[in-house]
Amino acid sequence: MSAAGSEEAKNFRLLGHDPSAAFGGGSLVEINKGHAYVGSVGGSSFTAPEGFTAHDVTDPRKPRKVWEFKAPPGIHMHKVRVVDGDLLYVNSERLGGDKGKGDHVRTGFYIFDISKPAEPREVGFYDMPGDGPHRFGVDNQRQLALLPCKADGWDNRVIWTLDIRDPLKPEIVSIWGLPWQKEGSEAAAARKQAEPEHVCMLHGPPVIRDNRMFCAWWGGGVSVIDCTDLSDMKLLGHINWSPPFIGGTHTAWPLGDRPYLIVTDEARARKKFWDSQFMWVLDIRDETNPIPVSTFMPDREKYYERPGRFGAHNILEYLPADGPWKDLVFLTYFNAGLRAVDVSDPLHPREVGHYVPALPEGQEAIQSNDIGTDEHGRLYLIDRWGAGMHILEYTG
Repeated sequence: MSAAGSEEAKNFRLLGHDPSAAFGGGSLVEINKGHAYVGSVGGSSFTAPEGFTAHDVTDPRKPRKVWEFKAPPGIHMHKVRVVDGDLLYVNSERLGGDKGKGDHVRTGFYIFDISKPAEPREVGFYDMPGDGPHRFGVDNQRQLALLPCKADGWDNRVIWTLDIRDPLKPEIVSIWGLPWQKEGSEAAAARKQAEPEHVCMLHGPPVIRDNRMFCAWWGGGVSVIDCTDLSDMKLLGHINWSPPFIGGTHTAWPLGDRPYLIVTDEARARKKFWDSQFMWVLDIRDETNPIPVSTFMPDREKYYERPGRFGAHNILEYLPADGPWKDLVFLTYFNAGLRAVDVSDPLHPREVGHYVPALPEGQEAIQSNDIGTDEHGRLYLIDRWGAGMHILEYTG
């Protein structure tokens, strides 16, 4: 049995490690043309600059930082998305508290030209209201950006759907929220008094399969939306388990072409819950009535008492309908590292591999935050507390 602090690996092999990724504490990672772009969590549970870094990973055994961007004052800049291979969108979200105050804070997203991967060049900015967008998505096939952001007439973050056929000049297709997010409704008024874990707001990213959109709403549950007409979307089904479960619903992603969703509830800050904030599998055969049919969490006896967050965060946002990974979910679980979960039987998820990086000297705990992949099937595991980026190969 591995001691806490030493590397723990089953069916994963470490190829390379770059502790400088996102100045040590990273959030979202995207890989494009042999380069990894990593958003920084900055001062959000870590002590690093706000901004993002770029890394040459053409040799995964020798990754190296080749570029960095530090955000202007007042800006949180931790989410990055590649657009059509040559551009990168990076969110510009207002920092909380006094740090984010002032008219100088510009919210929305930056647009960088990454046609020269090691030399990103700022080429545009898209302005958005309120605090700006949080974890957004880009659907390159449909040429859409899907962003959680506040909007006039709505309570808290809702879905902004942007047409990015001209990625330098995005155009609004629609702004849509859950019916009870309409300002003036009794539900919206009540929600404003809710505890942070129960606040109804889009977390993201929304994802589209065929003519259905799936969304996670933090303390507001999970929705199935008819998006046949993106300018006139309709709510089909919804479920919310918060309360009694602690909220923080982070990701809702369709499982290949099957009638199931993989859903995570994010473990928050230093609070821990023995029986909340894990991975769910939802049955959506009846889209009007999504129902949880199973859950997954790692060994609580082993990890729960370790420092840092214990609980789910995100999955590899790639759940294909065929190929060697069609039955696998790669799940980041903070102090329990990365877990590989077999969902070939969605009613009985089972762990088939894990990777917990070795604890760097002086770091309190591993906090595996996000996971990305490249065209070679390599996995890029990002730590938010100082360990940077680990490049892995799944061998199961």
